[in-house]
Parts: sequence; structure tokens; C-alpha cells
Amino acid sequence: MDLALTEDHVHIQTLCRALAADFAARAAEHDRDASSPVENYTALRKAGLFGLTIPKQFGGWGAGLLGYTIAAEEIAQGCASTALAFNMHAAMVATLTITAPLPDTTKQRIADLVIKEGKLICALLSEPGSTGLLPTSYACATQARRVAGGYVLSGKKAFCTMVAASDYICLYAHPEEDANPEAGVAVLLPANSPGLHIEQVWDTLGVRATRSDNLMLENCFVPQAAVLGDPVPSIGEWLANNEPVFNIPYTAVYLGVGFAALHAVIDNVKQRQPKGYRQPLAYHPDIRRRVAVMSAQLEAARWLLRYAAWLLDTQGHKPEVLATYLKAKYMVGEAVTAATRSALEMGGAHALFKPSTIERLFRDGATASIQHPPSDYCLSALSIHELQLDPKAAHPPLVPAWQ
Repeated sequence: MDLALTEDHVHIQTLCRALAADFAARAAEHDRDASSPVENYTALRKAGLFGLTIPKQFGGWGAGLLGYTIAAEEIAQGCASTALAFNMHAAMVATLTITAPLPDTTKQRIADLVIKEGKLICALLSEPGSTGLLPTSYACATQARRVAGGYVLSGKKAFCTMVAASDYICLYAHPEEDANPEAGVAVLLPANSPGLHIEQVWDTLGVRATRSDNLMLENCFVPQAAVLGDPVPSIGEWLANNEPVFNIPYTAVYLGVGFAALHAVIDNVKQRQPKGYRQPLAYHPDIRRRVAVMSAQLEAARWLLRYAAWLLDTQGHKPEVLATYLKAKYMVGEAVTAATRSALEMGGAHALFKPSTIERLFRDGATASIQHPPSDYCLSALSIHELQLDPKAAHPPLVPAWQ
């Protein structure tokens, strides 16, 4: 792996850094109001970034996972919610135009929808009963009933990030004619389709502007043309196979939160001069040690994550690549939660007030180890790989309802 960024990577980094500076000016407002940063999505579209992860053969940037990881880290330093929400678009269109078993004509149609028409797509994978600890819990309770000309969908999706701001929705539902409870069929439908209703429930600790509300589907008709290929036999297996594409950029978002906290606290302690002293707080040995720990842990996590992204770009989906990603996600999750907490402690009581950037980053960073895949799952799955165990012989911690 060449550790130097390519010319394309530097261009992506510079562009996203400039966008992040603009997003940062409104981040506190969107956090306070838990409002969708629609103007940020517009800026991403105008910059051409809607097609960042789409291959060049279909008219996209072809940035690869490493290029997108660099972009996500930069955007997150301005507004974590914008970066986290945009990942649902960028990762889904990457999956549909790269790894999905779809004909090139379908992939081109999706690429044109995004690049030429500027449509924003959200991906809905969770339901109220899902948990990141158990991939099979993502089996769809949302049902797809076969009718003349397509399907009728009924059910409920949860954590529907950016759904109110999106133009199209990509989701999975269980085809009723399939006896396999883990099967799922993918559809891509306009966000204003009849039968869709948003249930506003998103009032959370952090990343509040993602607006990850619930979506109710009540007899929503989907024409056959909107069905994306054949049903997959297992949603859990599909998630495992596509996990790095979705979650490496997710992880980069939280890494950006960690670095934003590092920069914010450095500015804070260099400017604060305690009454009665000639030096700013930055000279205090405890502050110096904490900043050094933050910097070392975040930088190590950054390069492990970039290595995982590079591996996926160059070697594809292999067990070794997934294992490297699990290590990176665990390290980033732990480093960021520790860094944002340490930044808050260095900021002291002054950092607890809502106008404080450090306070907001603390809340955003608190979700780093929870974001899929959570730290416990990372270690569990990684242990199977490192010990070279048979995954089928490692019994699931809970018994599936259909067994």
C-alpha cells in the first residue's frame, strides 16, 4: 500500500474540506433543532459528489472505498449528521452499481438517476426488532405481496436516515410467496409514493440532524420495473457480504468526529488562560498528556481504517479484508468515544453548555461504538476469524424464532 494520497484523493479531500467548513457554520443549529441539513445535500449535489462512489464506466467518479473514506472523514468534521446521512446514499449507490447482481442497463439507469437527475437515495435496512449484535435479526417483517404488475408492500422500517429529504428509497421486504423467512427482495421507489408515511420519532443524544425516523408502508404498490433483481436468500448474509461498503465510510464519519474534537480542544486549551497565571491551559501537563493520547490513538485508527478500505478496493470481499475492517471499526469506535469524552473533560464545565462545539462532538462521538457493527459484534466476529473456528459450529447467542 502506498501511503501517499493520489492526486484524485487530494482533490476529494480539498473539496470536502471546503464543504465541511461551510457545513460547520450551521451544524449547531441543525443539531439543536434536529432538522435535516437539506442545503448541505444540495451543496454535495452541486459539487458532483452524488456520483462519487459510482464507477467511471457509468459516469461516476469511481473514487473507490479509499477515496470515499477520505471524503467522509472530512465532511464529518464539519457536520457529522450530514456525513452520516449522505453515506446511506453513497454506499447504496455503490452497492447497486458495483457489487449487486444487476444487468449493466439497470446499473446505468440508477447512475443516470443519481448523476444526471441529481436524485438523493436513502437506504432502509433496519426494522424495529433489528439489532447490530445479530445479523439475522435484519430479516424483514415488512411484507411484499405479489400482485399483477409488481408488489404491494406493508410494514415498518426504523432508523430511516435522511428519508424525509430523499428523492428515492431503496429497501428490502420479504416476498410472501417465499417460505424462507430470511429472504428479501430489493425495490427502488420514489419517496412520494402513495402508501408511505413518515413517523417522526428522531429525538436523540447525538447525530440529531440525520432525521432517522420511522417509515410506515401501508399497501404501497411497487411496479415490477422498480424491483431490483431476484430476492436474496438471506438478508443477514447479504449485510455481511456488503458490510464493508456501508460501514467503512460510516466508521470514517466517526473518525472525523474524533479529529474535530481534537482540533476543537486544542483551540480551546491554547486560548484559555486561567486567572492568575501567565500561560494558557495548554501548558498543563495533564492537558498535554491527554492531547497526545488523543492524537496517537486517532492517527493509528485512521491508518488502520484506510488500510481496510485499500484492501477492499484492491482485493475485494475476502475473510481477511472483513477481519481487517472489524479491527478498524473496533479501534475507531473505542478511540473516538474516548477522545470526545477526554475533550469534554479538558474543556471542563465551560464545555458543557450547548453553544460549545466540544459538547456537540461529545454527544455525536458517544454513538461511535454503537454504530453498526457495534464493538461487541466486531470482537465476536473477529474472534471466529482469528481462532479459525467454524462459524456454523459457533452457536448463535439466541435461538431464531423460525427454528
